[in-house]
Amino acid sequence: MEAVLHGLQGIFEILFMIGIGFVLSKKGWFGPDTSAILTRLIMKVALPLFMICQLERDFTHDSLLRIAPDLALPFLSILLAYVVGRAAAAALHIRRERQGIFITCFFVANTIFIGLPVNLALFGTQSVPSVMLYYMANTTMFWTLGIYHIVNDSTGGQGNMPLFSLQTVKKVFSPPLVAFLIGLALIMADIKLPEFLHVSFQYVGNLATPLSLIVIGIEMSSLPLRSVQWDRDLIGALAGRFIVCPLCVLALLPFVSVTPMSAQVFTMQASMPAMTQMTVVAKAVGADVKYATEISFITVVLGLIVIPSYMFLIQYVL
Repeated sequence: MEAVLHGLQGIFEILFMIGIGFVLSKKGWFGPDTSAILTRLIMKVALPLFMICQLERDFTHDSLLRIAPDLALPFLSILLAYVVGRAAAAALHIRRERQGIFITCFFVANTIFIGLPVNLALFGTQSVPSVMLYYMANTTMFWTLGIYHIVNDSTGGQGNMPLFSLQTVKKVFSPPLVAFLIGLALIMADIKLPEFLHVSFQYVGNLATPLSLIVIGIEMSSLPLRSVQWDRDLIGALAGRFIVCPLCVLALLPFVSVTPMSAQVFTMQASMPAMTQMTVVAKAVGADVKYATEISFITVVLGLIVIPSYMFLIQYVL
């Protein structure tokens, strides 16, 4: 029981910070433009610096090359979940202006803020390299395919943006993705930031997660819970997040060789709630932020039930 509570600490922390944004917004601390201003700060400043610091802290040139073979399973399972998500969006006739967010729920998870403490509680510090492998695959796919589809939502789903075009490159190569690629390049070149720069980046980068959650709270404050429609758009996205994504990892395990630790960690990572930045991106590009907020909040709350279930399953079955 203690391990379960420790593993759920990320959920409690997220709900607390969402609650701050919700309560302060209800009290009138935030004006109508606050959410947009915070979103701009997160996307253009805090998240890029967070990406660079996170990579430098958790990887070195040698460690990245050493664990690289296990990267195949996270990438393949995320791609499989993406394909299933696209098929589900078509089969369920999800509204075109929501399809990007719906599909993104199938293959992108909250792998650091919730995933890291959960895996540390289950498997200890030896799980960290595998946690970071899934994080790398998850982050890469979100800031490329995920962003592409969410941006397409902002056109009402009518844009049908080509995957390879100058317009797509400009929209997909957002500051966080550029920073992620810069961080990888620095690692591969074995270049470390000067200490004063790293510390400065870290201070500002650490704002990304709490500010993102406060934005979700602000958006939730204008969203009456009674207005949440438990339709196929919402239930389908929840099924993709909590059922399809981890099943894709389990389906590929017999065919892609990884260490036993990575097999367990990857399954847990795939079962985490929706990625916090999904709501921030939807707000930034003009997609359906109400739908993204509903999914983000509900997956966090459901995580209180789903995560312990997967913790038990993985410990005693895998």
